[in-house]
Amino acid sequence: MDIEVLDSEEEKLQDEEEQMDPTDKFLNNLSSTLFVKRDYDMKEFNYEWVDKLEDTIPYIDNILRNPKRFIINDEEIVKVELAKRVTVESVIHLSQHTNLIQKIEDNGDVKPSKILNINREESMDTYENRFIFTLINNARQFFEDRISATAGNSYCIDKNIMRYEAITKVDADDLKISIDLSDISKIVKETGGERNHMSLKDRLYKIKVQLDGFTGTELWQTLNRLHVSPVRSPIRKTNVILKNPNFRKAEELWNYIQSFESKDKKEKDKRDYYDRGILKNEYDQAFLMAFIANKNLIAASQDASETVIVNQMMKRLIDNLLDSSEELDEDKIETLFSKQLKTIKEKNEKRSNSIFKIIDRNLDKELNNYYDIISVLGKEA
Repeated sequence: MDIEVLDSEEEKLQDEEEQMDPTDKFLNNLSSTLFVKRDYDMKEFNYEWVDKLEDTIPYIDNILRNPKRFIINDEEIVKVELAKRVTVESVIHLSQHTNLIQKIEDNGDVKPSKILNINREESMDTYENRFIFTLINNARQFFEDRISATAGNSYCIDKNIMRYEAITKVDADDLKISIDLSDISKIVKETGGERNHMSLKDRLYKIKVQLDGFTGTELWQTLNRLHVSPVRSPIRKTNVILKNPNFRKAEELWNYIQSFESKDKKEKDKRDYYDRGILKNEYDQAFLMAFIANKNLIAASQDASETVIVNQMMKRLIDNLLDSSEELDEDKIETLFSKQLKTIKEKNEKRSNSIFKIIDRNLDKELNNYYDIISVLGKEA
């Protein structure tokens, strides 16, 4: 009894398959795979830091042209014969330290054994100058780091290698297809970072020259020889740094470098996988359309009705449209077809008109040549 039921169900399935549309048979028996190998690499560099350096360099230059100095008084008790200069301060000191008096002459002249010697020197070793000295060094290092990080142009490379394989059966036809596709897209952004009619390359070269030039100034050279300790954050809010506009801009650059976070965009996607979604479905549909087209060519060679061929193509196209979006209905599909039909007719009409104009122009040219030849022959006769 069970065997009879199974046989009956099998016969029913066979009858249903025989009554299927060829496209339905194609899809019902379709077995396909789509292997995708993707290698995506994108880098898009942000050049905001270049603007920041360019905007601040003139203010640093102003500071270096007029560096802050202060007087250092170096006081030392020396023998009288070694004193380079006797000042009012030296006399006052001697009056307060009589033990340094060696002898008082009868005429009242005082002869000291030792005396206070004061050497006055200008110094650039101020906190503000050390701040600028450290900022220049930090800015140069920051510049080199950014150049290394953004070497080359922004680019996007998208490599996709796909292999589609499928087999199916429609009645007595065994169908098989294999497609290898390599899609490589490479976009290199040659431009970017331009400002004031200067290319990025020229701007970077100018900044490097200016920063390197700062190391040749009196302030930088002096503090470098003294091996002064670098300034560290947070910056001390002295009156000069708070009130001088040049120092305020310098402090802004300091804070920008200290808290810098790259805004460069970098993306990578490298993977191998079997697609089971929309992409594979599109390849399945393309295989189906190739099958229909092939059948239509055979049918056409056998004087099949053109209407039948068009109906098959239209049926498959409408099925694809309905599967692609749930929002599509009969009215929307009709509107789409009407719009596209109108557009195609207009394009064909324009193309025809262009062809006719070319033909007319060439005919006129040939006729003029013909009339010229007749005219010449008439004169010779």
